[in-house]
Amino acid sequence: MSGKQRRKYHNIMEDLVAEEVRTQMALLSPRLTQYIQRTEVETFALNRLPTLYASSQEGWLHQVKRARDEYQVKIKTAVRQALAAVQRDPLRSSTPLFPDKEEALSEASTRTNPPEVETSKELPQHPFYWQQKLSRSSRRATR
Repeated sequence: MSGKQRRKYHNIMEDLVAEEVRTQMALLSPRLTQYIQRTEVETFALNRLPTLYASSQEGWLHQVKRARDEYQVKIKTAVRQALAAVQRDPLRSSTPLFPDKEEALSEASTRTNPPEVETSKELPQHPFYWQQKLSRSSRRATR
């Protein structure tokens, strides 16, 4: 699908899962949430829930009501499981299908290394990897 084409239908479950992810992540510590990719949590949860498509405003209202009545507990459970699964594997790295404009701008403004010296792609994406690497190399230097 080209960038100019718009779909004429929408999966309501995406909105409800995104809302639930925001709610549950707000309850977590900021230290923990900085290592959680919201997109991965949403995708994990959506893969465990039924799709509820709508192509009209009336259909949208019907599907939202249906989702809240029939699937609200399942949505909460799927998001909770997704958060646990994403936290459980901190060394797993992933490359997004679509770059997030806000993240790209944030990374560009907080970058400390010049682009030609960027080393973050060489290192695993574990939050404490650099500490582990430094402690190993400092042990070698003191021997």
